[in-house]
Amino acid sequence: MKRVLIVVLVLVVIVAAMGYWRGWFSVSNQGVQVNAEKFKEDKDSFSKTIREKTKALRGKVAGLRKTSEGLTGDERAQAEKELVQLETKHERIENQIQELEQAGQDKFGGLKQDLSKTLEDVEQKIAELTASLEKGKEK
Repeated sequence: MKRVLIVVLVLVVIVAAMGYWRGWFSVSNQGVQVNAEKFKEDKDSFSKTIREKTKALRGKVAGLRKTSEGLTGDERAQAEKELVQLETKHERIENQIQELEQAGQDKFGGLKQDLSKTLEDVEQKIAELTASLEKGKEK
């Protein structure tokens, strides 16, 4: 329970720090002023970037699937397994994008961080699989 509270506290601090740094709100003698327009701009910009990257990833996965068709045996089975994992992660990203579009300032920071990490993981996995498939073709 103590660990959960610490994690929640850390997330709140991260969101608050990121929001302050990005200009979503400011603190003055009169209290806290929220700049909803700045938040909306940042959210829309990030959503657009993520959608573009997701579309590109979908194309890369389709290309890898086509490339893997020339493989046989264990190499093909391994490639198919990795492609299924990539497609699962891609679906997760799509779901997170939908959550992001509905998220308020309180959830945006965590979703942005999680989406960015998931995209990095998928891009790295695609690069590894591409290299692996190219080696398989050379044999």
